Amino acid sequence: MTTSVSESGHIQVTIDNDIARVTLSRPEVRNAQTPEMWRDLGAIASGMPDTVRFVVLAGEGQDFSAGLDRTVLGGSMVTDLQADPHGFISTAQQGFAAWTRLPQVVIAVVQGNAIGAGFQLALASDLIIAAPDARFAMRETSIGLVPDLGGTGALIDALGYRRTFALCATGEFLSAQKAHDWGLVFALAEELDGGVTEVVDRLRGVDAGSVGDLKTLLRQVARDLDSWDTEREVQVHRLGTLFGSSPA
Repeated sequence: MTTSVSESGHIQVTIDNDIARVTLSRPEVRNAQTPEMWRDLGAIASGMPDTVRFVVLAGEGQDFSAGLDRTVLGGSMVTDLQADPHGFISTAQQGFAAWTRLPQVVIAVVQGNAIGAGFQLALASDLIIAAPDARFAMRETSIGLVPDLGGTGALIDALGYRRTFALCATGEFLSAQKAHDWGLVFALAEELDGGVTEVVDRLRGVDAGSVGDLKTLLRQVARDLDSWDTEREVQVHRLGTLFGSSPA
């Protein structure tokens, strides 16, 4: 078993045989995310060893992730967005899109809250296993923005336009039970590690190459592959409205 920590110090990676566990490690702020963590996520995915067959995305503590750490909005993030919104958002998106491109099976294990960027990180996985009391929400409209990390396409693929619109527009929480009933969550598990073990054991009986090719096929067919550019363009428009100017 090997364990490493990301450059920001906020993501831990543990590799045990053919399973990698990528854990957001800021429990004191409910695993709120920063631009540095998004760069880390992209680098971790890009450097995933070929010997790994399964990747588990997790959050330390009571929540999977409460989304964007809003304290960064008062710092350099706003300056960077004003200077180059297209580049900033594109870089952030890579930290999420990278997980959709891996040949490995990516499993998100969600406890507590998965909000905004946290929800979108879970949506970048192939399968979501959730605690029965977990909750999901898109809260971007509460600060005048839209989801821009791949979540819209993934949600529409799973839920359809109307349910996706209602969730994103209102910011209301979606219970794990309803998410499971709607097909967004693969399984509910009181004991998340046990739920992961059950899924991994089932998939180990399937040829790894065929699973990787299946992912390529389905991701190419799915609409979420086409959502990234549109999300970025609409977000740039929103930023221009909020900043009182039109970002380049």
